[in-house]
Amino acid sequence: MTELTKKIEILERALKREKSARRLAEAILERKSSELFDLSQALQDSNSQLQELLSEQTSELEGVFLNIADPYLLIDMKGYVLKMNDAASKMLGVNLDQGTFNVRPFIAEGQHEYNQKAFKKLIQSGFYGNYIVDIVTNNDSHKKLQINASLIYKNGHPIAIQGIARDITEETRLKELLEEHRIQLNIIVDNYPMGIGLIDLKTNQMVITNQALCCLMERTSNELKDVDIDDLLNADEDETVREFKEKLKRSETATVTVEKKQVGESGKISWLKTLITSVKANEKEITHLVVTIEDITEEKEAKEKLKESENRLSTLILNLQTGILLENENREILLVNKQFCNMFSIPVEPEILFGMDCSNSANESKGLFKEPEQFVTRIAELLEKQEVSMGEELELADGRIFERSYIPIYLDGVYKGHLWKYNDVTYKQRYQRNLQSQKEKYSNIIANMNLGLVEADTHGKILYANNSFCEMTGYVKDELCGNNVTDILMPESEVSVLQHLKDREQGVADSYEVKIRTKSGRKRYWLNSAAPNFDNDGKIIGSIAIQLDITQRKKLESQKEKLLENLESQNEQLNEYAHIVSHDLKSPLRNISALLDWTMEDFQEKLGEESLQNLKLMQGKVEKMDHLIGNILNYSSIERGRLTSDQVDLNDVIREILELVFIPDHISVNTITKLPTIAIDKTRIQQVFQNLISNAINYNDKEKGLIEIGYLSDDTHHIFSVKDNGVGIAEEHHEKIFKIFNTLGNHEASTGIGLNIVKKVVDLYHGKIWLDSELSKGTTFYFSIKK
Repeated sequence: MTELTKKIEILERALKREKSARRLAEAILERKSSELFDLSQALQDSNSQLQELLSEQTSELEGVFLNIADPYLLIDMKGYVLKMNDAASKMLGVNLDQGTFNVRPFIAEGQHEYNQKAFKKLIQSGFYGNYIVDIVTNNDSHKKLQINASLIYKNGHPIAIQGIARDITEETRLKELLEEHRIQLNIIVDNYPMGIGLIDLKTNQMVITNQALCCLMERTSNELKDVDIDDLLNADEDETVREFKEKLKRSETATVTVEKKQVGESGKISWLKTLITSVKANEKEITHLVVTIEDITEEKEAKEKLKESENRLSTLILNLQTGILLENENREILLVNKQFCNMFSIPVEPEILFGMDCSNSANESKGLFKEPEQFVTRIAELLEKQEVSMGEELELADGRIFERSYIPIYLDGVYKGHLWKYNDVTYKQRYQRNLQSQKEKYSNIIANMNLGLVEADTHGKILYANNSFCEMTGYVKDELCGNNVTDILMPESEVSVLQHLKDREQGVADSYEVKIRTKSGRKRYWLNSAAPNFDNDGKIIGSIAIQLDITQRKKLESQKEKLLENLESQNEQLNEYAHIVSHDLKSPLRNISALLDWTMEDFQEKLGEESLQNLKLMQGKVEKMDHLIGNILNYSSIERGRLTSDQVDLNDVIREILELVFIPDHISVNTITKLPTIAIDKTRIQQVFQNLISNAINYNDKEKGLIEIGYLSDDTHHIFSVKDNGVGIAEEHHEKIFKIFNTLGNHEASTGIGLNIVKKVVDLYHGKIWLDSELSKGTTFYFSIKK
């Protein structure tokens, strides 16, 4: 068999199998087509039934929508209303009978963008629930609606929108009002000065706390969550606390108030008043406790102080030197003190009388008085009128005098009793008589004393003048009284006196000199001391002045001034003379010093050692003489020279002195305290420090000499010190060394003037100088400069 034949056979067999498979497929397709037809026919029948049912249900649903209480609308995709029920018509204020209309104009301004977003979501999902929109109805009424909307399709395409709207205007307003009230309540609670808390008994936690509660309890809100009710009550439970807890167990509403002393973490002691009230969620169960805490520390302290005040007042009344009797409206004794019992010879303790009836007390005690019947009658009259009576005087049979006051007591206009007050004024009356006698005595003294005395009103018009004033002026009283004090003044004193009269109106008292002209025309000098004159109410009604004639003293002062001028002139001449003499003495001394130097240089080899030593001694004496003359010149110029007052840094002054003064190698000078900058004459303060430092150097005998400069200050003075460890000064010489030309020892540089210069400078600055010293151990000089 050829290859071709084999291929043909294979193809024939394949064709045969394909024909067989096609016939089988056609048979299956015919069977399936028959089944599909039958199914399609059944679906058509079902669809027809479904369309009828849907039409029936739609009709029923439309009837429901048209008759439901909430507004129902059916609109096309452009917003035009196709159908709506009566509720929708009433809400919008329009009717379809009037013509079709669009719902978009009803949407409130500012919500169109939000409306477009909601429409897109509706298109995407086919349903949109809880759509909130604000509308404005046809009658301008604003409403808030909650809308649930869905799409209506035809052939798979949305053709209309139906929705049910619920008017939530009032509900929203109530919610907003409720939220506003809640916020306001939270603000009130948070800012209320009293601590407020709410305990949930189910969780046994404090779920609400305000800031005041945290501050009062000194804990944070988190720390207060787990607070135990026992923490809020007293540790020692009283009957009210136990009863409150029992009621809680029985689920009965109850309230308890406790006052508790608290010691905070800061140590602060405070009193807290806690009010706890149970709250029922229903009739059976108590679910919460409302806690309010108030700081009553000030109230407690006030009560304690009031109690103390009452006790003090009671003690004061009981121990007053005034007789006190307090009666109620029925004349029963409420209070009486010991003094009252003593004054009326009642031989019992005051407490025994409390509550007694005083209706017949006047008759019982009338025998003590000089006019007994009048005493009884007057008391009856006072009780009948019930008017205040103060300071009535009653004379007793034994010569004593009582001062009686009657004070009725009213509460809210209702008479509640009265107070009797008795003072023994026997000694007062005697004193007043003595006082009157003394007044007359001193009036005579004032009228005839050697000092002038005048009384004037606020305008300077003379009201009274004593005899001496009349003699000093040459006028009689009738000529002075009614006239102005300026009528007797010299012109140059008048302006000054008028100014002093104005000062007197301000309550100022002072003394000043005036020139006056007597009736005869003589000029006199007076020292006038004047003070304001007050009436019984403290009002200034004029002035009283005392005059001293100082004419003779003024003449003496004039002579004294002339003497001082002469003395000043002479001192100036002496100072100039001292300056000239010092200068003239120094010139030959310098020549002698120069000659001695030349002689020692020229004849050093010819003169023996002893002669040279003598020449050196002569040179030292000349230098000392020159130094002495310079100090005398400085001494004479201290008071003569003018003091400058510049801001001087004393640290710089010390540095300059240490550069000028020769300091041996074995001596050190230290400033142990920083010195201040003060207002002073730099030359003078330099003289002080230089003299003290030089003395400390010159009189130091130690191998290691030490000089320390210190400073301290008080309210009025700068205080400086210069301390050394030198030879020391015996106590008997502490005053002597400050006198001129007094020296201790025989140091060649000592002139006896330096410390006197120091003292004079310190005196110029209102300070003082003193020292502490011990022989062989050293000396500390102190001096002060007034600030």
